[in-house]
Amino acid sequence: ERFIELYKTNIKRPGSEKLLEYLLSPHSDFFEAPASARFHGSYDGGLLEHSLNVYDCLKIGIEAAGLQGTYSEETIAIVSLMHDLCKVNYYKKGFRNVKDEETGQWYKKEVYEVDEKFPCGEHADKSIIILQNFIRLEPEEILAIRAHMGGWDTAVKGGNAFIGKIFERSKLALLLHLADMGATYLMEG
Repeated sequence: ERFIELYKTNIKRPGSEKLLEYLLSPHSDFFEAPASARFHGSYDGGLLEHSLNVYDCLKIGIEAAGLQGTYSEETIAIVSLMHDLCKVNYYKKGFRNVKDEETGQWYKKEVYEVDEKFPCGEHADKSIIILQNFIRLEPEEILAIRAHMGGWDTAVKGGNAFIGKIFERSKLALLLHLADMGATYLMEG
């Protein structure tokens, strides 16, 4: 209910109704999906919880940076609530054999596995592509979502230095990255 309230209150641009319809439809698992397969939010509803945590952390970060009024409430809601849209319909439940350390017995443990149905790009790129099918993103929103992974981005791991260039240009991008890390490591652990 909180997600829907934040969404409807803040996101009004053309196409936003269709995006929300998609998120609520049987074609999307946004509200049930995990945030990851093995780390933060690796449980039913983890993606929803993570998105709300990033929103809260971003609001705090903007205030701490003295940037209140710099970004619209719509922009704040879009980049924080939708930054991981790429994870919709991305995981499936499976099983893995795990050894109980105390008893030495093996058992089947339910886990999440990647089930990529739309391999159209890296994590953040895919979120942007999906979003742009519904709403037009502003350039700074694109930069923020694209850079939200920071040094965890596979392009950075491969030697691409674009993240630093984005952070120099966009305070929102840096703040979204910090909000994502704060939500992941401080709130969700």
